[in-house]
Amino acid sequence: MKKRSFKPTLAVAAAILISVGVISFSDKVSAHEDAKEYEVAGVKLGGQLYDKWYKVLGVEVSGTHPLYPPEGKKSGDDTYRCKECHGWDYIGKDGRYRKGSHYTGIKGVYDARTKSAEELTRILTDPAGGHGMKELSADPANVRALVTFIREGLIDPDSVFNADGTVKGDPARGKPLYESVCAKCHGKDGNNLDFDKKDKGVQGVGWLARDNPQETLHKIRWGHPGSKMPSAVVDEGLKDSETVDLLKYSQTL
Repeated sequence: MKKRSFKPTLAVAAAILISVGVISFSDKVSAHEDAKEYEVAGVKLGGQLYDKWYKVLGVEVSGTHPLYPPEGKKSGDDTYRCKECHGWDYIGKDGRYRKGSHYTGIKGVYDARTKSAEELTRILTDPAGGHGMKELSADPANVRALVTFIREGLIDPDSVFNADGTVKGDPARGKPLYESVCAKCHGKDGNNLDFDKKDKGVQGVGWLARDNPQETLHKIRWGHPGSKMPSAVVDEGLKDSETVDLLKYSQTL
């Protein structure tokens, strides 16, 4: 297949629209002829680093993260995950993690999307601040990917969830997306891969989408670290609204 050429004028136009909030990241990717040629497609890596960066990089971490608060109930590896304090919904103490076993009292990263790339890089790499995990900071490309994710890859929780916590979206529109993108690995009923770790029966896509829709949406959009799961946004070119439809349908499985 002939590789299509990058079009700077389109990229510049999309970047301007992104900066003023007219279009989403996935709209920008869809607007480009080949999302994989677009430099900002590194946001997929950033989304997976946010999920479990040490799994992506193949490194081991030990102990509990120095910034993990004493009131938190977790310990060990999980405390190094960005999502563990800032949440799958990116609003930390104001979202799903406002109470329960994942509560830390730490705010999310959603408001940080307006910070400059330089400021976010400084925050993430400053050893004095505790975020400067040497394994993550060793390669500037990883830091850039995480910064890009924070600035351009987040989705507004209010565009996903109703006031009562139910998911917006149209399952009828999500069904063909699931069948074309997800069913080949997860199965039409969503149970080909079992997420159960405690022998409670098959816990597939439907179970996870109902139990933790925030996590499910993040993985739909960016993939799962250490697996071949594609990013619906980057690899499949889905728009934000389509990923929400896909999540809504997944809850019916």
